[in-house]
Amino acid sequence: MEEIHYLIEEELEIIQDDRFFKFGTDSVLLANFVELRNGDKVIDLGTGSGVIPLLLAYKNNNVKVTGVEIQVEAADLAKRNVEFNNLEKDIKIINADLCSLESELEAGSFDVVVSNPPYLPVEGGKMKENDYIAIARHEIHAKLEDVVAAAARLLKYGGHFFLVHRAERLTEVIETLAQYNCQAKELRLVQARRDKEADIFMLKAKKGANPGLRIKPVLIIYQDNSSEYTAELKEIYGQK
Repeated sequence: MEEIHYLIEEELEIIQDDRFFKFGTDSVLLANFVELRNGDKVIDLGTGSGVIPLLLAYKNNNVKVTGVEIQVEAADLAKRNVEFNNLEKDIKIINADLCSLESELEAGSFDVVVSNPPYLPVEGGKMKENDYIAIARHEIHAKLEDVVAAAARLLKYGGHFFLVHRAERLTEVIETLAQYNCQAKELRLVQARRDKEADIFMLKAKKGANPGLRIKPVLIIYQDNSSEYTAELKEIYGQK
């Protein structure tokens, strides 16, 4: 069953399908964390329904965004979302495997790479989700190293890679980036509430940079023990 939801209240909408992994706060926060310049070429690896390209194209002038999605049906939905929001001139969706983009996209052809990759390693036993959701959540088609390798190949020297991941995998992410000549440069942890541990982090890496990491203030999602967003989250979602 399909439903239409606001990405930005009264301004940007997205079609969602119950069969697929529905976008969460992580993707919205990552799109807000990304820094773009006029004329940047951007690629989102594992774009799903296209939420990150939609937000980046809407919030930034004169940028071109490509979304790569391995699942045919999800890629088709992403294309429909682009058309639904009249952003065809700014966004292109490719149905492809991010591990095999050599024939599709030239090395060093993007200023910025973005990814909200699968968080969970594949474990033994049967997964509870349907195949569509399992592929989005688990490293079935692309492991962390695959995503980093693809990002490093596509980035120009000096280009930036923005990603979001689970806090428990931070060390692994930073070490993998370094193996592919990408240094972690800016980190922001995300907590549900002030008294909780960080669940996820957002990281900015730079290809060909020297080591040196800045840590930004923690982002808090909810006010105290309520279900109400903090002022920063309301601003990100365009809520008044």
